[in-house]
Amino acid sequence: MAMTWLMLTIGLPWLGALVIWLVGDRDEKFTHLLAVAFSVAAGGAALLLLPYGKERLLFAIPMGGVFGDFTFVVDGLGVFLAAIATVVGSLAVIFSVDYMHGEQQLARYYAFVLFFIGGMAGLVLTSNLLLMFFFWEITALCSYALISFHNDDPKAVAGGIKALIITQFGGIGLLAGALLLYAYTGSNDFQPLLENPAIVPAGVLAWMGFGCLIAAAAKSAQFPFQTWLPDAMEAPTPISALIHAATMVNAGVYLLAR
Repeated sequence: MAMTWLMLTIGLPWLGALVIWLVGDRDEKFTHLLAVAFSVAAGGAALLLLPYGKERLLFAIPMGGVFGDFTFVVDGLGVFLAAIATVVGSLAVIFSVDYMHGEQQLARYYAFVLFFIGGMAGLVLTSNLLLMFFFWEITALCSYALISFHNDDPKAVAGGIKALIITQFGGIGLLAGALLLYAYTGSNDFQPLLENPAIVPAGVLAWMGFGCLIAAAAKSAQFPFQTWLPDAMEAPTPISALIHAATMVNAGVYLLAR
């Protein structure tokens, strides 16, 4: 049952993003309703996942080839942060119902918010470093799109581009760590490394740690990568206050904790 709730936590926001994108801006009230329904459902699935956190369950989806298995872990750290990401994300959506009333391109806004929520949930629930990089880049794309949502405002567009470029330094660091892990272990799953760090030479381990530290600093807006965060406030208020402040910048801290 835990695997079901895990897949729903990640998949429901993405399904909602697809549905809203297809429905478009034909009916504003219906678009608001769809966004709230899918975001609250994802938050509910994450909360139902909480009781399984103390069991530390591992799930693998065989992909074959160089990708190996896409692995997910249900433990206290992952389910707690997944609950935060989805519940805070659903609050951002609920707050947006009034805040975004009468706005143009509402479907684009909600589609990226839901896509972000699913990506953030996947980021904290996977134990595969390459898959984590994939989710990491999804959050970066959504952040850029939402900061630049008012694309007729040069400040908003500049803020989105700045955030995208600076956080990509973090993406490079995380990708380097994932490639080094695969080169020395033949797998992108970091659980065996955590259980026995000696499987990777100490020097390589240091470079992997440095790459993850760069990733954490860039995503969490820590020195010297902090300059993108003030410009990210050009995004609509629900994004600035609830997503950039409460969830995405925590991804770097989560990476180091994991």
